[in-house]
Amino acid sequence: MIQTWLHKFRVAFAGLFWALRDQPSFHVHLSVAAAVIVVGVLLPLQLWQWAGLIFAIGAVITAELFNTSLELLVAVIHPDRDPRIGRVLDVAAAAVLAASLAAIAIGLLILGPEIYLWFAPSQA
Repeated sequence: MIQTWLHKFRVAFAGLFWALRDQPSFHVHLSVAAAVIVVGVLLPLQLWQWAGLIFAIGAVITAELFNTSLELLVAVIHPDRDPRIGRVLDVAAAAVLAASLAAIAIGLLILGPEIYLWFAPSQA
């Protein structure tokens, strides 16, 4: 039983590391995520704010992983161009876009006021 779970985790991490290494979109997502985390560390964020940021980052990475897996599957199953399959891939890319836009909104709602307070002239 434990060996089965260890194998599942090993396979999952192998997929994650492959995507991180070979997919340029992940480099963009990880760079933005790293910047958000650095800014968050510099600001006095509460636990719920960190939870929101981590959830948003995780949602974007998850959407990108699903999109990448669908692209790989389509390339194997149907390597020829087909407008219907192209539409499927477009919708999968739109899911990544939707997750990214939601993450941007969450980031602005959480970090925006804190950044403003950090740069705002004090009223002393």
